[in-house]
Amino acid sequence: MLINPFRHFIANQAGLGYLTPLGLVLIGGPLIDAGFEVKLVDHDMNGWSMERLLQEIHDFQPKYVLLGHSGSTASHNVVVNTVRKIRSIFPEMRIIYGGVYPSYAYQSILQEVPEIDVIVRGEGEKTILDLLLTWDRDMPLDLVAGIAWRRGAEIVVNRPQPAIQDLDMCRPGWELLDWKHYQMFGFEHAAGLQFSRGCTLTCSYCGQWMFWKKWRHRSPQNVVENMRLLKEKYGVKIIWFADENFAADRDLAKQLLEQIVDADLGLSLNLNMTAADVVRDADLLPLYKEAGVDYIVMGVESLKDNVITTIRKNNPFATSKEAVRLLRENNIISLTNIIYGLEEESWRTILEKFRGMLELDSDILNAMYITPHFWTSDGRLTDPATIIQPDLAKWSYRNQVVATPFMKPIELFLGVKLTEIFFHLRPGALYRLIAHRDGRYLQIMRDSMLTGVRVVLAEVWEFLFDTRFVKQGSLKKITGSQNLKQDASPLA
Repeated sequence: MLINPFRHFIANQAGLGYLTPLGLVLIGGPLIDAGFEVKLVDHDMNGWSMERLLQEIHDFQPKYVLLGHSGSTASHNVVVNTVRKIRSIFPEMRIIYGGVYPSYAYQSILQEVPEIDVIVRGEGEKTILDLLLTWDRDMPLDLVAGIAWRRGAEIVVNRPQPAIQDLDMCRPGWELLDWKHYQMFGFEHAAGLQFSRGCTLTCSYCGQWMFWKKWRHRSPQNVVENMRLLKEKYGVKIIWFADENFAADRDLAKQLLEQIVDADLGLSLNLNMTAADVVRDADLLPLYKEAGVDYIVMGVESLKDNVITTIRKNNPFATSKEAVRLLRENNIISLTNIIYGLEEESWRTILEKFRGMLELDSDILNAMYITPHFWTSDGRLTDPATIIQPDLAKWSYRNQVVATPFMKPIELFLGVKLTEIFFHLRPGALYRLIAHRDGRYLQIMRDSMLTGVRVVLAEVWEFLFDTRFVKQGSLKKITGSQNLKQDASPLA
């Protein structure tokens, strides 16, 4: 049984919607093809009680339970609570935990959570198959690359699993999903899909480039085949490419887009790209639009060039501004991520960001807070004494974690929310919501704005009634089986 645990991310529940748990889907396909009977339970999307989840496990009677999530640090304590419940009821089942967070925090997790038998480090398709076949054959776990486990009281860390070179061989197990519940932006049957893994950048706040080791990709033919299957068999209407850097290779991106156009699937596509790649591909943007790309997310992160240099990004402000202009020229929605906390925030920096965002003029602002995951460069440099949010469930980029010396948490929260509200109420944005000439743009933007209103209201409620901060200096270790300074060993 593959379990996506109940994470309680308020933005999803407030109307943002749920995408398919792609990591588990990608693990499920190879397991099915190897002869295993597999059931996937999306506990997060279903919102079941713990009793209902335990009943599902009882009814299926799995030999192995695998838990994974896309929520990183914010989902870890949920996994711990879930596996402890499972172990208390089903003591003979073997429990495996994988994902970004456990790939780095394996040492502390195995020390503190005896209910977990094995941790899979790094990408899991081959590792999980090797592990289960080894167990089935009653062979020693020393032979399985890419895992951490216990031999009695000893924690054993096996050699790393080599990166998968032919991603086409890992068939997604789409048949495991209950499709009617996955939707985004008013589109029913929304799917995540992966063209590439990894990123060519090494941003200081991000660890994806370390997790995936290097940028790799599926063949364009394989991607289009999956897109056709998703549309024709499962009724998918919108696909979000879960790539950190979709267009890292211009020629490959062009080849894939051309094949999507030839397939004529009529799908709405959403991509993550750097602003620099958007500008580089200015001549290809009509092809992006023709292929169905309606939405491009860009990690702008900061509007100050000195900060951009410090965090090792490749998009000075002029580049980000040109990227937004080019996307608007081609009727593609631009969503820009901005991170608060990359500099010492004050009312002055809040106002500077607001003015910069008005000049940038993207369609949607996604305001986030710096979140110091301990395996990242920024995380390793973070003093635990500056952490004011001990609840790992709030380490979601949408909640404050690190103290700002010149603003109280309520002040920073107010500044960020006012920025979001007034930015989206600017006259030019309202005019485009009413009179834009592209029908798909109008549909997605209007649904996005309605969703945004619900999310902001939910976040205000959460901040006022379900958020507690601690004083600076009161934390030496973060609750939830991890220390900011430990377990930061590489995967290879």
